[in-house]
Formats: sequence, structure tokens, C-alpha cells
Amino acid sequence: MTHDTSPQQQLKQVNQLAQQRQLKPALLLAETINQQHPDFAPAWFTGAFLYFQTNQPEQAENALKKARQLEPDNILFAFQEIMMLDAMNRPAEALCLAQRFIDKTLPDSNMSSQLAGIFEKNEDFLGAQRLYKHLNTFQPQQSSWLLKLALMEQNFGHIDTAELFVNQALAIDPNNADALFLQSNLKKQDSDHNHIDFLQALSENKSANPTDQAKLYFALAKELEDCKRYEASFKARKSGADLYRHTFQYDIQSDLQFMRQLRTDFNIEFVNQDMPGFETEEPIFIVGLPRSGTTLLDRIITSHSDVTAAGELKQFNRCMLQALQMLKLSPQLSRTEMVTASKNIDFQRLGENYLRSSRTRTGHSPRFTDKFPQNSYYVGMILKALPKAKIIIMQRNPIAVCYAVFKQLFSEGSYPYSYSLTEMADYYIEHNKLLNHWQAIGGDAVKTVYYEDLVDELEKQAQDILSFLNLPWQPACLDFHKNQQPTATASASQVRQKLYNDSVDLWRQYEQQLQPMIDKLRSAGCLSGS
Repeated sequence: MTHDTSPQQQLKQVNQLAQQRQLKPALLLAETINQQHPDFAPAWFTGAFLYFQTNQPEQAENALKKARQLEPDNILFAFQEIMMLDAMNRPAEALCLAQRFIDKTLPDSNMSSQLAGIFEKNEDFLGAQRLYKHLNTFQPQQSSWLLKLALMEQNFGHIDTAELFVNQALAIDPNNADALFLQSNLKKQDSDHNHIDFLQALSENKSANPTDQAKLYFALAKELEDCKRYEASFKARKSGADLYRHTFQYDIQSDLQFMRQLRTDFNIEFVNQDMPGFETEEPIFIVGLPRSGTTLLDRIITSHSDVTAAGELKQFNRCMLQALQMLKLSPQLSRTEMVTASKNIDFQRLGENYLRSSRTRTGHSPRFTDKFPQNSYYVGMILKALPKAKIIIMQRNPIAVCYAVFKQLFSEGSYPYSYSLTEMADYYIEHNKLLNHWQAIGGDAVKTVYYEDLVDELEKQAQDILSFLNLPWQPACLDFHKNQQPTATASASQVRQKLYNDSVDLWRQYEQQLQPMIDKLRSAGCLSGS
């Protein structure tokens, strides 16, 4: 059927079959081309895609390497290898290859922006910044690049420069919801300098899409709170939260059952079972709800000369999912059944893979912090996979932390429980049981720190924490606001400031409005002694 056609014509047939989702025939034909024309790089390149789409990652990697050997200067081939390595949870290799192309002229802006995304995801903010500057040079009227540059400057703690980029974006697009949201959150506003009237008028425009309108309401709420107009602030925030909650589907019962199953399966008997883990003292996990003070704690610890801030690593979750795939489980398993099945994974390999895949971010100092809040689900697995790791649970007054989470508009649909006061309370109650469970079974590997104690007695708490981590005391840990390590977090602006206690009792301004949430927390016994 194909012996009289050129490899180019055969490859067209492959692409047609692939577009029709006939992946197996397409792959067979691509393999035929590679056998007949082994020096025809595009067929190897296409074959790599097809191997990857049919869940054959090793063959995909080999085919892509062959294409790259044949055409080493082909930027498209290199770009796709970067994307494939990233998808295969091999960020170290993806980032290393991406760094070779940072100063090259790429064929299109989409490629540059995706590469910048790789840098940003791996918290190489300098690399991302260079690419966004390049994109802004060639597309100076595109506000999205200016906003990306503003976010990079915020991550570096350069708040004034970030504000300049936001203002440039707003000069191009005055009603841009992302720019207005960032503008409001970069600095504390006051009664003489704010954007309240403009945001008020814009947020009432019902023709805006719900997500943009929610961002405007959250920006308005933040500025009203800064100006101590608390009743109006809560009204705006509630409007934004209600709008945003209706933009996605979420069943909180799935999360609650998941956390209950984690406590059931990862009990003290299982955690104490003698089985090998990966022996390293490098990782320090900081877990807890977002807005509980995890970033503050991270900045204190990483002000120590022996500790690198690796940011919010998603590597443990990724490596755990890969370990589950190795078990060849039925795809019909429920989320809770997956928890039970996860007790059979190779924990030693999980720990080793976590450390290896995190290496781009963990630096060369003896220790590193991983402050991804959702690692709080996996403390039982961490105890098995990395038995010498230290885990710090960050706790905060229940009402204060629930309000702090509720008032935040998170990115990319994170923390879906946070846009309803009753869902927030239900989630907190079950999550708190999980954190208490980990403390009860974690032995010497787990320590709970309270945000309010950290604020009230910083030096004593910092000394206790370093002692728990087996690190010598360094006074620099008290000057965490001078820490130059970048941070990508909702607290990026605050962590550059000295410790303040303004937010400790801020929730009391909204005690009446928060009553449905407070009642649930009280009924569950979460408020005794608080």
C-alpha cells in the first residue's frame, strides 16, 4: 500500500490517521516509515508523539532522541522534548534543556510563552522573566506579558517595579480584571490612595464574565478592608465568592471521605510497620491550610544558611501517582479505594523519585523546605517514604484561618471549598482531624507550630523549630523579611515586611457575617479554648 510513496506522503497519511484518533494504525505506519527511511527525522518525531499518546513513554523518548540526533538544531524537536519531559514528571531534564534555548530566537510567541511557563512552574523566575521580557519587546501592546512581568517582580519582592508593569498593562487595557486584582493586592491601600470607586462601578457591570467579575469584587473587598470599611468589604467579598463558586462543579463529600480514608488506612499500626524507605534528612515539609502561616514559617527556616526554599513542590503528589500506576490498578477504583491501594506502593522508590525529581528546585544546601499545602494529605506516605524527613504542621485559630482562606481568590481553581462559608467549615473540621492524626502518630518526625505563638514569641518559637530540625541557631532567622529567596505565594508582598499582628484578630470585624461558619466549627468542638 505504501511502498511506492515517498516518506513525506506516507507521513501525511500518518497525520491524517492521528487526526481521526486512529492511533494504532498511525503508529504502525510511522514505524514502517522509520524502518524504510531511518534517516527521515520527521517520522521519528511524529512516532514519538504517537508512542506518548498510546502510553509508551520509553519508546516515545527513544524516538524523540533519534529525531534530535538527526536534526540537532531543530528547535521544534527540542521544544517538544521539553514538553514531553515535563509531562513525564522529569522537571530537572525539562528545565535543563529549556535553559539552552533561553537566548535563542524561537519561531513563535506560543513556544516562548510555554517555555516561560516551564521556567515559572519550576520557580526559575529569572528564566521566566527573560522570556516574558522578550515577548513584551515583540508584542508591547499585549497586557498579558506586562502582567507576567509584574508577577515575576512581585515574586522577587520588587513591589514598586511590579506596580509599574501593572500600570502599563492598565494603560493598554483599563478594565483588565487580572491587572486590577493584582494592583489592589500589591500594596495596602488607604483612604487617600485607592481605586474603590472605579472598582465599585466596574464590578456592577453584569455583562462581564463571572470569573472577571469575581476578581473585581475580590479586589474591591481587599481595598475596602484596607480602608477599614468592613461591612462593605464583606458584602463585596461574598458577592465575588458566590459568583466564583458557580463557575465550577465541586462535591465536598469527595474531599471529606478522602481525608477520613487517609486516617483509617494510614494509622499508627501501618506507619510503624517495618519496611524500607529512602534514607535522607534533606526534606523539611511544611503542611497546613493555605493562609495558616506556612509562608512565614518557610521564610524563617530558609533564612538559615543550611536551608534552601524549594517553594510549593507538587513532586510528591506526582511521584505518588506514578507509583500507583506501577500497581496496574483497575481504572474503576474510587478515590477512597485508591487510598487503600496506595499502601502497597514501593515507598523506598517513592522517596527516591521525589528527591530526584525535585532536584532542580532543592539546590545544593544540606536541607530544603517543601511548603506545598496539600502535602498535608500525604504525611502518612511521607513517614513511610522518607522516614528521616521532618514535617511541621502549621496551625492557626480556626475562625481566623477559615476567614483568611475565604477572603482569598486562589488561582487555577485551587481550594474549591474556600468560596462557601459552610463548605469552608466542613472542610476545616475534617482537615483538622487529619492534621491532629498525623501529629498523634508521627512521633519525633512531626511538630505542630501555632501561628499566634510565632507572632507572639518569634525568637523562642524559632529556636524550638530549629532545634526540632537539628539545625544550629542562627539570628538571621529572626530577620526573615530580609530573605532574598523568591517566593510565589499569595503572601509574596507581606513576607518582605517585619512581623506584624494585624491579621491575627481581623476576623472579629466580621464575626456577625461569619456566624454560619462559626456555629459549625463550635458544634464540631473546634473552638474550645480558642
